[in-house]
Amino acid sequence: ALQLHYSTDSMEVKPIMTRKLRRRPNDPVPIPDKRRKPAPDILLRSIWRALNYLLTDEQIMEDLRTLNKSLNAVSLLFSASPSSPEHLPATPAESPAQRFEARIEDGKLYYDKRWYHKSQAIYLESKENTKISCVISSVGANEIWVRKTSDSTKMRIYLGQLQRGVFVIRRRSAA
Repeated sequence: ALQLHYSTDSMEVKPIMTRKLRRRPNDPVPIPDKRRKPAPDILLRSIWRALNYLLTDEQIMEDLRTLNKSLNAVSLLFSASPSSPEHLPATPAESPAQRFEARIEDGKLYYDKRWYHKSQAIYLESKENTKISCVISSVGANEIWVRKTSDSTKMRIYLGQLQRGVFVIRRRSAA
């Protein structure tokens, strides 16, 4: 095996030759050395050290502020996923009273204490108080697709939007 040796006195790379001896029949099989990825905090510390030499303190603080904003946005995005409604952050604009129960089971939507299914006629109301006549065209894992009866265009409505009251569904007679 060829190993590289780095010396601190010069930038010269020196190969070191090692000899591998034959294993005796009764000796245990050597376990290969498993390399682990460095822990994230070690990586961050080494990045921090490198940045200290290349950037001014002001540039570093600006980058940290940008990273914090990005991390907060990502954490809000993931916490608002339809699969985990219990982890939604409580914002002053949204009180718990404005929340609706919405979930999908066995290809059907359970919303506001009623079950909705594919090809069911509904009214879709938005926050702007628009009322659209629709038909549920499909029920996915985290969303439903509705087809507007006026122009046959399709819209995707996510469970999170129904839970937050961005859209409200009402039953409509099929006639």
